[in-house]
Amino acid sequence: MAHWASAEQDPNKPASELNHHLLGYALIAIGMLVIGAQSSKRLWPLRYVWPFLFVVAGLFLAAWSDKEMWPRGNLSWTWLIHHDAEARQHKIYAVLLVVMGIIECLRVNAKLNRFWRVWSFPVLAVAGIVLLLFHDHTGASGASSPEARNYRVYPLLDGTAKAMASENPGDQPLHDHMMMRSSAPLEAQRIQVAATGNEGMGTHGHQHHMTAAMVKVEHQHLWFAIVGFAVVLFKVIYDSRISRRSIVPFLWPTSVAVLGVLLVLYTE
Repeated sequence: MAHWASAEQDPNKPASELNHHLLGYALIAIGMLVIGAQSSKRLWPLRYVWPFLFVVAGLFLAAWSDKEMWPRGNLSWTWLIHHDAEARQHKIYAVLLVVMGIIECLRVNAKLNRFWRVWSFPVLAVAGIVLLLFHDHTGASGASSPEARNYRVYPLLDGTAKAMASENPGDQPLHDHMMMRSSAPLEAQRIQVAATGNEGMGTHGHQHHMTAAMVKVEHQHLWFAIVGFAVVLFKVIYDSRISRRSIVPFLWPTSVAVLGVLLVLYTE
């Protein structure tokens, strides 16, 4: 059973890690740009650049975070967002990043009053942090549902369906093949339950059992949340002018860069 567990790897793992790493590099760049703009008057124009990176990061996450969804895949956005919790969360993160970038652009251009200048970014950031604490990489994708094949953007150009059909040359319907694939881990788990006698690992327990990989991801997300709260705290202190110490302008961008480093080091 241990051999099966090591061999059963999430095919989305490389793409998921790459997405985290690219977003991490974007946050590091944002932090460095803000620090540069705060350090020298000659670099002050950089304040117009880093809000744009938030928008770019959000658009990238929206378009590239889920391989089953168009344009990476061939599934409809509206259908998969309603049937895949992880995809839905990714799109919410994307919206938050884009809105944060727009708000910071308005703030830099003095288009916000004091209340919105101080609290708009923190409120959006806290919403992202809270969502992060409930972010789940372990749930089954809605793309594995037989119903998904009815919600392709380009039904006649679905390379995935053609590939699966070539792997399934017999008379077995495509949706049966998909159901077999999606149920394979559960069947292996039933075998493990029968071998170990651990009834807690049954069908109901499948949703609650934490593997080492799940614990690792959850632990990393917790650190993301901790550093995220530091970003929020230091941003409020800076924007509200509670403290005018010389180090204050550098605290929140440094925290953003640290969060970026954690994302770059992220593994599943």
